[in-house]
Amino acid sequence: MSGRRFDFRFSVGSVDGPRSSIWAIWSRNSQVYAAHRSMGGVQKFSFHTPTLCLHAFTSEHGPPSGKGSRTIQKWHRGLTPPGGSNQVVRVLRVGIASDFLSTKLAEQIPKKTVWITPAPPGGTTMIDLFFTRDREATLEEAILGEPACLEHKIRAYQPLSDDEAFVVSSWHSEESVEVLRVKAAPHDLRDLLILPVDPDDTGRPVRFTLFSKPQNGDLMNVTELGGYWHTPMTDAKWDEMSHPFKSANAEEK
Repeated sequence: MSGRRFDFRFSVGSVDGPRSSIWAIWSRNSQVYAAHRSMGGVQKFSFHTPTLCLHAFTSEHGPPSGKGSRTIQKWHRGLTPPGGSNQVVRVLRVGIASDFLSTKLAEQIPKKTVWITPAPPGGTTMIDLFFTRDREATLEEAILGEPACLEHKIRAYQPLSDDEAFVVSSWHSEESVEVLRVKAAPHDLRDLLILPVDPDDTGRPVRFTLFSKPQNGDLMNVTELGGYWHTPMTDAKWDEMSHPFKSANAEEK
């Protein structure tokens, strides 16, 4: 890609198989934005010159009722190191666990979506977004020294309006993800289950996103998981259902 503007879309998985949401990353001059399709039109990340980072509701959606600001989280990234330093400034890391990919998502798949091979079962595909002043060839050369099992690849390299570039890379982690239940509430009378098993073959139609709370100098960590609705269950029933997976995770740690 060349020029000062780009639009990049990716999904972890395959067009005909289990996959994540489709993420969009785009730039306008030196400003970069990111959102996945479930967030699109509601929330997005934006990374501004020189260091401002925002997680906010979109202008189209507006702030929640009773709130005067669209901002959800605000922090500052570090300054981008000089070229030749072999250092980068990460602003966003998206973790997509292979055991929680979905097969029944309603969203349409845009053209030119980049498909990223998932990590092996039990692992997580990490998508890093970062700023650098190094050339793409320099980054590629550094990756050559990493273990092959990481499958670390540069997915997009975009020069911005200043001497920085914005980069998207992917790699595989053995890190596992804990199972999760979101209990029924007045606005939804069903439990949302995040489990490696899908006994009713729902296809995990719900993509559920967790966000960290970055401080200045940090990156935002996002975990995207697939889940399905279930009739409300007791805590005892949930413990029985989820125990095998919790035990496996505990043994790995």
